[in-house]
Amino acid sequence: MFAALALFAAIALVVARQPVLGAIAGALAAAAAILAFLPMRRVQDPVPTERNIEREAEVAHSPAIAPAEYRIPPTLDADAILHSLADAVAPVAPAVAAHLWLEDPSSATLRLVASVGPMSPAPQPISIDDAILGKSVRDGSAALAPLARVQSGGVERVIWRFATPLSPGNARGVVGVDISVTVDPDGMQLARLTAPLRGAIAGSLALHVAKVETEMATALIEVARDLSRRLDPDEVLSSALNTAMRISEAATGSIMLTDASTGRLTIAKAQGLPSEVVRDTSLAEGEGIAGWVLATGQPLLIEDLPARPKSGRRHGIRSAVSVPIADSDGTLGVINVGSRGFPARFTESHMRALETLGKQTAVALRNANAVTASRELYFDTLKALALALETKDPYSGGGTERVLSYATAMGDAFGLPGDQREALRVAALLHDIGMAATGEPVGSLQRPLSTVEHGLLKLHPQIAAEILQELPALRAVVPIVYHHHEWFDGHGYGGGLSGESIPLGARILAVADAYVAMTSERPYRHAMSQQQAVAELTDKAGAQFDPAVVAVLKDLLSTGGDRAPERQRR
Repeated sequence: MFAALALFAAIALVVARQPVLGAIAGALAAAAAILAFLPMRRVQDPVPTERNIEREAEVAHSPAIAPAEYRIPPTLDADAILHSLADAVAPVAPAVAAHLWLEDPSSATLRLVASVGPMSPAPQPISIDDAILGKSVRDGSAALAPLARVQSGGVERVIWRFATPLSPGNARGVVGVDISVTVDPDGMQLARLTAPLRGAIAGSLALHVAKVETEMATALIEVARDLSRRLDPDEVLSSALNTAMRISEAATGSIMLTDASTGRLTIAKAQGLPSEVVRDTSLAEGEGIAGWVLATGQPLLIEDLPARPKSGRRHGIRSAVSVPIADSDGTLGVINVGSRGFPARFTESHMRALETLGKQTAVALRNANAVTASRELYFDTLKALALALETKDPYSGGGTERVLSYATAMGDAFGLPGDQREALRVAALLHDIGMAATGEPVGSLQRPLSTVEHGLLKLHPQIAAEILQELPALRAVVPIVYHHHEWFDGHGYGGGLSGESIPLGARILAVADAYVAMTSERPYRHAMSQQQAVAELTDKAGAQFDPAVVAVLKDLLSTGGDRAPERQRR
């Protein structure tokens, strides 16, 4: 019943243009069908099926060996089946290992799926040219050959390996069993003893392939969901690289993007690579592995030679996969992952998964770039509005951009998240739009303010907040603008807040605004020097201003410019 349902699911998924999921369902159907015909039963005398062992002619004259009693497990668990395989060959000799391998055509290697026994092989891929396991896969026939000689209790024993090819679906593999003997084993007898288990072993290999494909598909579905929520290009690249490293279990990884002006590839994100490599790498189309992938739009899996000298390897990488970041609109860059081991774990499944990831990344990156371009246009529009309002006051020229610069740098020093950082930047532009309600710019008056003018001046944060509140896209800006004239000790105006109950963005804006105001010319006084303004801020720290914010501005000014100071405050 399960096999039938899985088969119908496979057909439905293929019709629905989901070939990867259809292949997985098909593999599960095949595995279920094999399992259905493998009930638990006691094996007494299996019928020989191998006809190509060299000693076939001698079988008729060799003495019969009574088969051991063993059970075919009612499961496709690889370890359980391999234990049964080891039990099956007991009439010939004790097994020291049983192991299952899957061929990876892209790297011409066999990859270990499972193994049992005290002398199990190392979990390293082996070449398809291997004299026993590889020969069995290449020739499509069983193979038997000596593997090693060992001394035990003064008796010399020989480890022989018997290999049988497997072909579940489109996959190819091989199962091997290693036995310890004092005389040459009978290959036909081994073939007869292991024949009843071959269906179960093939089913186990098919199930392994299905599980791998399912895990890859699940990872890609998860990253597609994650990328669809990313609206920042940097976050898209980080998510894509993390996923590439995880599904390939790579030692190094990078995402290279094409420069719009030069067309050359440069590294935008990297893990496991030296900083100078990230900084200095620049490839033209067709240059190197990544350049070839960019030029052809085709993925590439490279397996290095084991004997290649270290001086000939690039950053210690001996195996690599590179795939294009491309969609129907073109190629944006390349995803690279690398391994310092040889042979690497990379398989054709990894390359297909990474190729799909490259397509997903291209779509997400284009969307994020479009959103970023839209935000920049929107911000530039707001900036133009703020500068237009600024022209009403001849003494405030350039002040808005200076407030923006200092507020942004301090926000970066505090590590504000992207949305809060953007809100602070907009607030720095628009925090004084409420001043328009006072009529003549109060900053240019050479006389004392009247009571009405003073009252209107204190109302300008509230007026600005009410204006911005009407714009849904700017509502995150409102608390910063409304509270930027609060005092740290609670004696300011706005909401009467104090200390850290004042939004951090408002505390940052208050310091930036005050510093720019003190260092700007006014009709009633000259601009203060940097040293004088810093001294005034320091004197008012703890009363009017947040001491932590004042300290960050001092750090910023000590670095001599507009960049954020290295010391960050949380």
